Amino acid sequence: MTAQIERLSFHAKLSIRRILGYRSWNSDVDQLKLIKDPHVIFDIGANVGQTAMRYRAIFPNARVFSFEPVPETYKKLQMSFADDKLVETIQVAVSNECSTVPMYIQTGSEQNSLLRPSGDWIKTKETITVPTTTVDTFCAERGIDQVDIVKVDVEGSELAVFRGAEEMFRRNAIRNVFVEVYFNPLYSGMPLFSDLDAALKDKGFKLYGLYSLTPACEGYLLFGNALYRLER
Repeated sequence: MTAQIERLSFHAKLSIRRILGYRSWNSDVDQLKLIKDPHVIFDIGANVGQTAMRYRAIFPNARVFSFEPVPETYKKLQMSFADDKLVETIQVAVSNECSTVPMYIQTGSEQNSLLRPSGDWIKTKETITVPTTTVDTFCAERGIDQVDIVKVDVEGSELAVFRGAEEMFRRNAIRNVFVEVYFNPLYSGMPLFSDLDAALKDKGFKLYGLYSLTPACEGYLLFGNALYRLER
């Protein structure tokens, strides 16, 4: 009986670790298990290509479209994949409309956002204007019928990205979503995990796991990554 309890405890711990994010930053193991032979991946908020590099490693046959609007950051992204025919870099922000909008540039490029930072946790270096497109518009222009993975890391503009993909969602043409989620706000008006979770569940997605959960300095949960899979 004691051995059975110990085995149960071990497996329970493994399950808890998967839910709480004790694997890799990009949930590689779970994505490999769940997503078989993806053909098209959208890397929205590509920065300098960190996630695109991971996807090229774990899904070597997939076509990756990497979207990054900030000129200085985009140059680094473009250079990283200059010789890779399966990665296309696009210098544009993805949002809910095709337009031009302000972007707040921070000291660390990973914190650049279409939303103004709230509080004094970071000082904005400058504000620039960037072009935007939508998932629906881009897919229509390129003749893309299905996106196997949409990765979203846009520092507070996640719901805008989803609103710009309504037609693709309606047709069940987006199969998996890997999104950065916040539990406490860092930008004015940003959606939190509960908002994104409700929006994706309303579209038929089911949460598979949370990864790389990271606390703020006070100890409260700040952000992490979430993997969703379409259930219909």
